Amino acid sequence: MEQDIGKALQELAQAIENNEAVESVVIKITLKKQKPSKATKESE
Repeated sequence: MEQDIGKALQELAQAIENNEAVESVVIKITLKKQKPSKATKESE
């Protein structure tokens, strides 16, 4: 999925690079923290 985000950002950069009408762009990406697997046993 990270590659998809990177590709999308590159495409966005190219799209706005030559557009003089765009003054600024703000992008916020929030990734969910993955929950640790309950199947994993911690060593004691």
